[in-house]
Amino acid sequence: MSPSSSYSKPGEGHFLVAKSDDIVFVQVVGLGTMNNSIGFQQFIVNLEGKERRKFIFDLSLCDGFDSTFMGILLGISREAKLVVLVNTLEDHSRILGEVGIDKFVQLCDSPVELPEIELQRLESSAVSQNERQRVVLSAHENLVQLDSRNKEEFGQFVDLLRGELGDETPL
Repeated sequence: MSPSSSYSKPGEGHFLVAKSDDIVFVQVVGLGTMNNSIGFQQFIVNLEGKERRKFIFDLSLCDGFDSTFMGILLGISREAKLVVLVNTLEDHSRILGEVGIDKFVQLCDSPVELPEIELQRLESSAVSQNERQRVVLSAHENLVQLDSRNKEEFGQFVDLLRGELGDETPL
C-alpha cells in the first residue's frame, strides 16, 4: 500500500481506501472514531455490490478505535462476502473480542504485506446532526444485538439516542 497521506496527528485519524471489482482495501490511520467513521459509513453505503466483495482492513497504522467504528465494522461483516483485519495488535484483538466482533471477522496478527495500490483518503462530507446520530445509533444497535454484554454496556446510550431522534422504543 502506498504510504502517501498515511500519517495522522495524535488523537486524530482517517481512512485510506481502494477498491477493485471484488476487494475493498481499507487502511485505518490513527484512530477510527465516531468523528471519522461517519464519512467511512457514507463510503460503505454508496458502495455497490457489498455482498460479493471482500473487505481487507489494514490496522498497521491504527492507534485504536471506538464503539461506533466497531459497530460499523460489524454491519459491514453482515453484508460482505468476507471481512479480514490484518496487522492487528493484541489490543485490537482484545477489544474486538470483548464485544464479540471477532466471531464475524477474520483477524490476522502476523505481519501481512499488502499489494502496492494507490489508496485515496476519505474525506467526510458535511452531515446533519440528525444523520450523525442515526449512524451512531445504527452502529451501536449492531453491537447491542450481537451480545447481551453489549446491551449492558451500550443499551442506555442507544435508548438516549433513540429518544433524541424521536424513536422512544426501548431496547
